[in-house]
Amino acid sequence: MESKFFYILMTMVCSLLAGCREELCYNHFGAADISFEWSADDHPGAPSPEGITVLVYDESGRPTEVFLSPSGGSVNFGEGGAHSMLLYNNDTESVIISGESHGPLEVCATSTPGRRGVPAEFKELHPDEPVLSPPDMLYASIPDVGNHETAGIPIDMKPLVFVYEVRYEFEYGFNRVTDARGAISGMSRWVYLYNGATPTEAVTLVYDCKLDKGGITATVLSFGTPGRAPEPSGQGGTGRTSHRHTLNLEVELTNGKTKEFNFDVTDQLVPQPKGGTIVVSNLRIEDNESGSNSGFDPDINDWDNDVEIDLPVGGQQK
Repeated sequence: MESKFFYILMTMVCSLLAGCREELCYNHFGAADISFEWSADDHPGAPSPEGITVLVYDESGRPTEVFLSPSGGSVNFGEGGAHSMLLYNNDTESVIISGESHGPLEVCATSTPGRRGVPAEFKELHPDEPVLSPPDMLYASIPDVGNHETAGIPIDMKPLVFVYEVRYEFEYGFNRVTDARGAISGMSRWVYLYNGATPTEAVTLVYDCKLDKGGITATVLSFGTPGRAPEPSGQGGTGRTSHRHTLNLEVELTNGKTKEFNFDVTDQLVPQPKGGTIVVSNLRIEDNESGSNSGFDPDINDWDNDVEIDLPVGGQQK
């Protein structure tokens, strides 16, 4: 008799446990205490984000926005709970987010149109590439929401923007340079927030430069190179596409004229899909180029003028 009662009791307990697990699998949790960990190893000295957007998706795939500080906080998701979540910092000025209504696996980022165009010679090398500005620092994460009614979730925010340190080294005539700006082709146009993968579409990034001792430098932020597949850990892995990477430099000289340099840096970019160092050397400004009556007459039409370039947004290339 005692043995039979024990069997019935255990059967009822197992049934209740199975029912609870199934119910939680569908309801998920209604609240969470969220804390953040920032993976900034690739960006020493990068400023901390000022605000976080949390996209909470219900079972029908509809997103609801919740906003948090970088220190984290408690979020109540209501009776419907959360089927999935996507988080990213929202303090950017040159990043455009799209695809939010299509689910967390479709959300991607690009950057804003370039504030100027590129020289004609450079444009002839890459006629099909849109000209964009470098993106701001962007972090994102898609956590496992688990199967609990309440949860404490530590979220590791991974960087999706990487730093390229660019240096142009002169062997002669650098003292005749008064200003400089640069561009680089073949960089990623889009990045997927959930895993850091980059589609194959390429763009040219334009940026300002600084005059340094004996050369010119620039710190260029980028989504990296196109065609980068995701790593198992969720961040983008290495990848190689057929894009040619050209590094451009325009310098303004003491006589008010400009000179343009173009370099093929494909071999330097291929092993550095997520940031690194790019160096070109042996640049020269000849005496006859910087004189007032040298006959040197480069194109300076847009040196002081910003050019707005239209960029359609709202759909991404996969």
